[in-house]
Amino acid sequence: MKVYRLAKDKPGHYAAEDLSGNGAALSGGRWNPRGLRVLYTCCSASTALLESLVHMAGLMPRANYFLIVLEIPDTDVRKAYVPGLPPDWSDIARDPASTAAIGQHWIEQGKQLVMKVPSVVSPTDFNLLLNPLHAQMASVKVVEKKLFRFDARLFG
Repeated sequence: MKVYRLAKDKPGHYAAEDLSGNGAALSGGRWNPRGLRVLYTCCSASTALLESLVHMAGLMPRANYFLIVLEIPDTDVRKAYVPGLPPDWSDIARDPASTAAIGQHWIEQGKQLVMKVPSVVSPTDFNLLLNPLHAQMASVKVVEKKLFRFDARLFG
């Protein structure tokens, strides 16, 4: 299955196609506490765009972003961990501790490469989180990296 993410190169730190999950570990996120590596991906390129836009505070990015297309083995997607959602899973005011705890449990268990969760910005779409420490992560491949140009109309 192909999945998507928008990412930027940060010279001296990481490349856009980095699959380590270090970016999520530095800041924490909805599904991971700070210090825990997770790779966030989306089932469509348009959802990847929406997920990126909510973190840009309405400002047109200055850095070059790239659309990264990954291939995940279908068997790992079919075996994905699909957690029950706590009532506050979609809280937009903060990243709930309840969802970070779910992600931490999934990573620590180490049973599945993939966790499938709905997108907060587009709840009918899904994000696939990848455990970069899982043995099957070696089967995840970057199949495309292309420069992504944001449409200025998205930023008013």
